[in-house]
Amino acid sequence: MNLFRQLMPFQKKFIVYVFPPVLIIVNYFAFHFFVELFGKNEGYLAGTIFYWLLFCTLPVMIWIGSRNRKLLFKIKRINWWQIILVLLPPVVTFLFGPFKSKISEVNTLIIVSTLDFALVNSCCEEYLWRGLFFNYHQGNFFFAVIVPSIWFAVWHYVPLSIHPAEQGNFYFILTALGMGLCWAIVTFYTRSVFWAVVSHALVNLFVLGGTLFFG
Repeated sequence: MNLFRQLMPFQKKFIVYVFPPVLIIVNYFAFHFFVELFGKNEGYLAGTIFYWLLFCTLPVMIWIGSRNRKLLFKIKRINWWQIILVLLPPVVTFLFGPFKSKISEVNTLIIVSTLDFALVNSCCEEYLWRGLFFNYHQGNFFFAVIVPSIWFAVWHYVPLSIHPAEQGNFYFILTALGMGLCWAIVTFYTRSVFWAVVSHALVNLFVLGGTLFFG
């Protein structure tokens, strides 16, 4: 217990300053390695799974205890402005993404094919970018909200280096920053990633459905 307390300051600094850039650099080379090995789409999927397992699931399992992982997914009541922050990202994605213009072509296969991916990705990323930072910086808005939102946005350069955004990578990253802030603020004040996962899953559903099937 004393050793854990002694290591806590180091862990906090490592999570804020070291882990994110390592994640971005390693995954950049991993994504491109898998693309060279398997081709663009299959390599992209392999890179994503690599990211989920080694840089989302493993750190969360190591650095967040099982009790805190359960508490972080507890459904909490949210107020009116938190509801707005939860709804804003999927609404913006639906209105300005490719999904809306092709809504008449959506079928059950498209929904099912993207829903599983969307749910897994949103759980992995919310536990990592919101849950992990909140777990170690609960009383510090800057390190629990601002810092992980910036790293979350920058991380998107990795998948964008394989599949560039139609509206431009810079604007996509700015959008990711805004959405990350919405989810981090809700997590900070509810002390749970649940609503961030729901919002993020809807965003992934619209983005993946619009891009993979209609993009």
